[in-house]
Amino acid sequence: MVSDTEPRAGREAPRRALRDEDKEARRRRLLSEALGLYQETSYGAVKMADVAERAGLAKGTVFLYFPTKEALFLALLEDLLFAWFERLEGRLLQAGDAPWTGPRLAREVAQSLSGELPLTRLLAMLQTVLEQNVTEEQTRRFKERLLEAMARIGATLEALVPFLRPGEGPRLLLHLHALVTGLRQMADVAPVARAVLAAPHMAPLRIDFTAELTQALTTLLRGLEAR
Repeated sequence: MVSDTEPRAGREAPRRALRDEDKEARRRRLLSEALGLYQETSYGAVKMADVAERAGLAKGTVFLYFPTKEALFLALLEDLLFAWFERLEGRLLQAGDAPWTGPRLAREVAQSLSGELPLTRLLAMLQTVLEQNVTEEQTRRFKERLLEAMARIGATLEALVPFLRPGEGPRLLLHLHALVTGLRQMADVAPVARAVLAAPHMAPLRIDFTAELTQALTTLLRGLEAR
């Protein structure tokens, strides 16, 4: 007879990860499985127990790394956001020698987010959900890192786009966040609303996230360019 204290097949025994690389490997595995579950279902449907099961870890192990669901998803957002920041910066610096106009910058930024559905959905939940049940320490680390990235990429934008004045690069990124939050929420309609909006005369209420983000950014940047 097998003792109930023995680990189940496919799940790690609840031993402490002693080495830093072991801890980081577990942390990365938990984030990866949380992302997979989130893409398959929704934030509300993801359970910490399911993340542990998918990662092959005991349920209690998840809470050693992420004490709340919000802490887990804030860490996931942080990973996705800063990976996108790196890709955006690379895209801007390698986009050739053509002059940077408002419409060109709007297209580049919007297109860089077109395949980033988990990122844009989590960004739309940042203030209202993900920052509501996390520690001050985790929040401070995230905000400090965000501040540094916005300053760096904002400076890149100001160097590339002639009509952006000092300090307007980071501000533009703040406005981008606001646009992403609003448009993502408007684009992600419930199934019953989707059925209603399928009627031809409802077309003005249907939101194409990338197209609307491009148009909104273009309008914003044209205003700055026309000063």
